[in-house]
Amino acid sequence: MVVNLQLGFIIALLFSILIAIFAILNNEVVTINYLFGEAPVSLVIVILASAFLGALVLGIFSLVGRVKHGLKARDLEGKLRKMEEELNRMKEKEEELLDQLYHLETQLHGEEEYAESEFVDPLKEEEE
Repeated sequence: MVVNLQLGFIIALLFSILIAIFAILNNEVVTINYLFGEAPVSLVIVILASAFLGALVLGIFSLVGRVKHGLKARDLEGKLRKMEEELNRMKEKEEELLDQLYHLETQLHGEEEYAESEFVDPLKEEEE
């Protein structure tokens, strides 16, 4: 993960240097037409501002995606925690029911006779 971040940072840095070199090589003054008029601006400013705004938009979309994934992960972790709690409750209930079954079978067959035989867990037989 850290290697990917470092690699991404290095690539972004190299790309930024290339954009800066390209902008410096094109240092003419151009006329920018916008909604309310026009203005003379250095092409360096136009190129760097465009690159910056593109990076800003990309960063915003990336942030929105990360927030969505974070919220989804938190929601799924909550569901997982609830399911684990339910599983633990079911295991406790299974233990209680097996204890009740054991006591009922010992009462039915007599404690001495049943103690000599081996108690068979019906759930364990199904798993095998």
